[in-house]
Amino acid sequence: MSEFQKLHFHADVQDAPESERAPERLRGALRSTEPDAEAAAAPRSADWNDEKAARHYIESFLAESKKPGVRGLTAPERPQVVPDLRLEATKESPLTGTRVVEFSQTSRSVPIFGSKATVEIDGRDRRLVAIDANVAAPPDVPAVASTSPAHALDAIAKACDADRETLADVAAPELNYFLDQQKGNWHLVFYFRNVPAIPPAEEQESRNEIANALGRTPRAKFEAYDFLVDAHTGQLVYYFSSSAFIDVPVVCTGTDELGKRREFYGLGSGTGFELRDPLRGIETYDHQFNDIDAATLPNDPIDNASTDFGTDSTAGVSAHSNATRVFDFFNNVLKRNGIDDKGMIIVSLVNVTYAKDQPPPNWRNACWWNGKMWYGQEKSNGGFESLSRYLDIIAHELSHGVTATTSDLVYRDQSGALNESFSDIFGIMIKNWFPGEPNPLANWDWEIGSGFRPTGLPLRDMSDPKRTGHPDHMNDYLYTTGDYGGVHTNCTIHNKAAYNVLTSRDGSGNPVCTPTEVAIFYYLTLTRLNRMATFSDCLRMLKSVAATYYSGNPGRQAATAVAIDAAYQGAGIT
Repeated sequence: MSEFQKLHFHADVQDAPESERAPERLRGALRSTEPDAEAAAAPRSADWNDEKAARHYIESFLAESKKPGVRGLTAPERPQVVPDLRLEATKESPLTGTRVVEFSQTSRSVPIFGSKATVEIDGRDRRLVAIDANVAAPPDVPAVASTSPAHALDAIAKACDADRETLADVAAPELNYFLDQQKGNWHLVFYFRNVPAIPPAEEQESRNEIANALGRTPRAKFEAYDFLVDAHTGQLVYYFSSSAFIDVPVVCTGTDELGKRREFYGLGSGTGFELRDPLRGIETYDHQFNDIDAATLPNDPIDNASTDFGTDSTAGVSAHSNATRVFDFFNNVLKRNGIDDKGMIIVSLVNVTYAKDQPPPNWRNACWWNGKMWYGQEKSNGGFESLSRYLDIIAHELSHGVTATTSDLVYRDQSGALNESFSDIFGIMIKNWFPGEPNPLANWDWEIGSGFRPTGLPLRDMSDPKRTGHPDHMNDYLYTTGDYGGVHTNCTIHNKAAYNVLTSRDGSGNPVCTPTEVAIFYYLTLTRLNRMATFSDCLRMLKSVAATYYSGNPGRQAATAVAIDAAYQGAGIT
């Protein structure tokens, strides 16, 4: 068996296929059933903890699974034990009252790239809620490298036509097992992270074919890639892009780029008040039309003598207040503590240029790069219009930071398209959340970057991808080596499926789910996906988290599952 096995189980789904049903010895451990002393979940002891409970559940499930090929995942001499599951994290899920225990798979102590197993347990008594796994039988490839990391780095330099000396400071690689999905071959690889080298020319040249009307970003010059090099042959196998207080706040006001008065938090400074929100950790700076790759950055945030910033820094007010809205959505609706869930500072810089793309002072772009938000501008009516005025684009870019610190979806092919799609989904939601939290769905604006193209069209339209020349069904999936496998093109197929979920109605014409519920479903799905997830993986996980959310309400569970299936089938995803 050379492929990954995708395994799924949910305690609340009563009519699941036989391969997704719990073995007899776990029946009393399910959250959907009353505790059963005769069929105990596992031996309880003083050292019983989340990890031991999760291991017991997944080992029992795999050992008695009826799914073809799954028994091969267990150790032949001890079929009740799943070999080499390495604990990665245990995370609280306050939106569902559960905890998620995450494992990765190894073979002979070597990590298997793209593997992931999650066991969701009740937050009170550790009873089983759900299992989802992407695991494989131990690869039949020697686990000892027969070439050196230096030789592998030479191969990267040669493939990318890069100066070998520029790679001297690259961190030492980790050995991984990697499955070539197209050829079905396993490789022992050196996994290099954040390598400052451009990938092979055929992809690099076609990257600029992205018809999104945006200027280029400095990623083209300072691009960092992850590379996988066969540790036996020294051949390049795969690559993908690496590139998401105690002070007292002061209520400030100001006019934004759209001419609207905004209220936001600032901080008193020695000379007045700064665009620094100590509650949320948001800081906004003026780059003063310097280049994005300038060696030095501004020392202090934008400041003003009074709490009313007036019209002196409309770009800064837009960036600051829009970053506040993005933070509030993730924090208030999804219970996430900032971009990385650890309270990282959101730094924004306005009035940025990039001479390698456009002659200053114009730079028609905004991007999340090097852990900061950078905003360009374009001349208009004798002045400048900053891209910080686009709340949806800001939300899209900051959501890349959320993805990078959760599932870290590989930025290539379907996983890369999902990476873009999740940013679009959250961008659209945040755009339509304020004011009103959320606005009535019938009034939603489904455009990303409204009017941004020279033709007046948006960058993308979630409700009608074909309007901007993008596909809305798997029949039109673009297979290409350009744009990292068409991530900006194929993302709209999943966008359409998400639109269908958001607008789903039952037989009586009532919404199946509220926008808040759908936001929660997609956020929890994002945090649980494996790095190489496909559209189908996303569909399966979305149904799983919805089943958990509606635990104890079989009617809502069934109706939501049917609606999600229909929504994705409408985009050709099954």
